Amino acid sequence: MIPYRTSGDTNARLIENYIVENMKSEMAQIQQNAVQNHTATMLEIGTSLLSQTAEQTRKLTDVETQVLNQTSRLEIQLLENSLSTYKLEKQLLQQTNEILKIHEKNSLLEHKIFEMEGKHKEELDTLKEEKENLQGLVTRQTYIIQELEKQLNRATTNNSVLQKQQLELMDTVHNLVNLCTKEGVLLKGGKKEEEKPFRDCADVYQAGFNKSGIYTIYINNMPEPKKVFCNMDLNGGGWTVIQHREDGSLDFQRGWKEYKMGFGNPSGEYWLGNEFIFAITSQRQYTLRIELMDWEGNRAYSQYDRFHIGNEKQNYRSSQSTEVSSLC
Repeated sequence: MIPYRTSGDTNARLIENYIVENMKSEMAQIQQNAVQNHTATMLEIGTSLLSQTAEQTRKLTDVETQVLNQTSRLEIQLLENSLSTYKLEKQLLQQTNEILKIHEKNSLLEHKIFEMEGKHKEELDTLKEEKENLQGLVTRQTYIIQELEKQLNRATTNNSVLQKQQLELMDTVHNLVNLCTKEGVLLKGGKKEEEKPFRDCADVYQAGFNKSGIYTIYINNMPEPKKVFCNMDLNGGGWTVIQHREDGSLDFQRGWKEYKMGFGNPSGEYWLGNEFIFAITSQRQYTLRIELMDWEGNRAYSQYDRFHIGNEKQNYRSSQSTEVSSLC
């Protein structure tokens, strides 16, 4: 049986088709919009992901750069440390060699020190033995010196006695000369000695004694006679020597009292004494002659007329007049 369609069914079908077509069209549009929206979203997400990826990539690049820089620094430091270690090892090796050399030298020095100690000990033993010998010698020499001092003291005593005897003999001779003079007996020189005693070497020379040596004079206002050296060869003779210095054997660094009374021996170096010079120059007019001679034998002199010195209260101040000087 063939269905029969009416006009109302046709309209409904047309409407349905129209709706279906419109729905399809809208659905297609919706789907297209949805796809576009989804695509846009995906693009945004992709863009965001790309941006994040680029940022991460940049950060990773920075980190990598930092890591590379740090690694480079570490490698440089490692190389520097290696170089320093090499230098230290080289210095250590050099120091070790130096220590070995020093040790060898020290061994040699120790050996030499041992040898020197042995020699030193032998020398000390020898010196001790020599010291003991010298001490024994000094002891013997001391005893000999003491004996010599005793003999010297005895000789000095004997010399003093001899000097006293000589003085007495000179007095006796003087008295005999006076006696011979009074009786008209002439001396060998053909001259008569004056009755008065010798006041100085000029009197001795005038009495006929023309040989230089030690004579006894009697100075006015002096309680005892005085032994002096008379120079009978210089410039006519008759010079009373008040000071004689020749070889430095006598110390002239003396005090007031010693220079006042004199010191030394008339036969060698001596100083007559200010008190005696004052007494002599108070007797009559005198001439002072100063004779000098150097080690080469060159001579010079100065001569003063009217020489005189004051007494002790005047500090033995000297006075003289005309000077005559000459180089010989």
